[in-house]
Amino acid sequence: MIGRAGLLLAVLLAIASPLLAAVDQTPRATVLCYHVVESPQDTPFLISRSAFEHQMRYLANAGYKVIPLADLVDYVAGRKESIPDNSVVITVDDGWRSAYTEIFPVMERMDLPFTVFVYPNFVGASAYALTWKQIKEMSDAGVDIQSHSLSHPMLTHRNHRSLSKPEYSKWLKRELGESKRRLEEGTGRPVKYIAYPYGEYDTTVARTAAANGYEGGLTCDFGPVKKGSDPLRMRRTVMYGDTSFSTFRRYVGANPLEIDAPSPKPGGTFNENQPVVSVKLRNFEKLDPASVGMAVLSLGDTPFSYDPRDGSISMVVRDELVGDLQQVVVWGEEAATGKRVEATWSFRIEQGTDTKASTRLAPPASTLGKAEPAKKIAPARLREPAGSIEKRR
Repeated sequence: MIGRAGLLLAVLLAIASPLLAAVDQTPRATVLCYHVVESPQDTPFLISRSAFEHQMRYLANAGYKVIPLADLVDYVAGRKESIPDNSVVITVDDGWRSAYTEIFPVMERMDLPFTVFVYPNFVGASAYALTWKQIKEMSDAGVDIQSHSLSHPMLTHRNHRSLSKPEYSKWLKRELGESKRRLEEGTGRPVKYIAYPYGEYDTTVARTAAANGYEGGLTCDFGPVKKGSDPLRMRRTVMYGDTSFSTFRRYVGANPLEIDAPSPKPGGTFNENQPVVSVKLRNFEKLDPASVGMAVLSLGDTPFSYDPRDGSISMVVRDELVGDLQQVVVWGEEAATGKRVEATWSFRIEQGTDTKASTRLAPPASTLGKAEPAKKIAPARLREPAGSIEKRR
């Protein structure tokens, strides 16, 4: 009896496995939430210029696809059939001036779409806030400008208990509706999405957003977004100043990939007389050969050669390496599950070569480090962005 039961279980698992794998391989997206880059303001959300640019270079060159927020909303709502594997959406909250001075130039140079969620009462209210002229310039250049409410308060009734239900309803409609109106007036384009301030929302807030013409709402609940998710309760991953690069990679879906014989060696030097970067992938038999890739991040899209018979992958470096520390990323997807796996290591430029040794490109890394635990947004601990001209009730 035990033998027959075991055989039956094996048969059932064999039948179910393809179905489970198909579910696991349904495309999902990670929505990243930034606030401020390279600002003198004291905020836990502050990301350095070099860290932000390195993260974007990684997304652009290491097998990810940065897609517009509109594509993700249409996919979630069932209006779009699919999105690319390893999709990422970039969002920026509040309307800090660094969205224009720091983020906009990087994204424009790398041709990456992004969304800025602005609350109109912050516009022009501080030396660190966006101006309407800057907002219009970004919008005209294709940047997606969307709503972050009118004055950045917590939107749920439980945070405004002094208001009666009719008073609260009127106030909430103004926060959502007036923000939408002013942003559409300032950009000349429709506003269809809202990022709930502090990530705080409930059913009433979501329904009121929909009634005021919003098609999508973004929270600060951690996790990926998949087809069939509620478009008005989409998850996001908040980026902090102390988020390590290995944690960032884990957030966007990277899992460890074991490698052998990386060349140049981790921490070693690159010899321009032998300009080859190479490595062998362990467990390469589990990978979909078409998904395997390799990049030296400072070079961007560079041809490489992969042999699926032994898992060896290599690249001849013909272009100038910019920076004294170079980072290599190799990746692939498991054929059975669609799970992304990757490894990374760094090498140095040999002193005295003709390569341009400028700023450091990346911290040394040889494996996908253990991810830091995701921080949970605690609304009471978050600051209003500097320059807010309305206080919370």
